[in-house]
Amino acid sequence: MEANDERVRLGFPLEPNRNHRQTVFGGSESSAAILAAWSLLWVRLSGFETRPRLVIMANTMEYARPVTSDFEACTEPIDAHDWERFLAGIERKGMGRIRVRAVVATGGILCGEFSGVFVGMLV
Repeated sequence: MEANDERVRLGFPLEPNRNHRQTVFGGSESSAAILAAWSLLWVRLSGFETRPRLVIMANTMEYARPVTSDFEACTEPIDAHDWERFLAGIERKGMGRIRVRAVVATGGILCGEFSGVFVGMLV
């Protein structure tokens, strides 16, 4: 596991996520990517006096190949301009949106790509 302002990398075991085809269930793969992406936002917002509530608004998951062993979900860096726009929305309107991308891999082999839009809101 790794979590910092640049990326979050989370590991997951095959066994509890395995389907009847002995590969990772698509919902587990998607959930792993969502958790990694949400965690990146959580970490980046950790210094805020009032941390915005984070929810996922929309997402897509593309499955490139089956996951057949333990796997990891790793976020891609957030563009600085997108981050500033996200923060500005929260400061001005109490709500901002941002897209976060992540990949799912096993043994260094790309198995899936995730893109999700998250909303941060002050409550």
